[in-house]
Amino acid sequence: KLALDLDRIIAFWGDDTVALTRTEFRIVRTLMGYPGKVFSRDELMDGAYDRGVVVSDRTIDSHVRKARKKFAEVGAEPIETVHGMGYKLGACT
Repeated sequence: KLALDLDRIIAFWGDDTVALTRTEFRIVRTLMGYPGKVFSRDELMDGAYDRGVVVSDRTIDSHVRKARKKFAEVGAEPIETVHGMGYKLGACT
């Protein structure tokens, strides 16, 4: 059910559009690159930000929380927390 339009930077859950920020979109895109892989915050930062941008690892938590809220509005929970390790994409098909 999860799909991304890379050209228009739009996420979809089934027929619903999920309006993610650019950073949230990049996080989801990174997770989708390797479904089931657990990504550390540092790995997600590398995927979400341009080279040379430095942010707190807890900033990723904030972006994930906001993205989850947006997906929840359409009845989806694609991002899973793996305690002590990071985040992964859950069942999305």
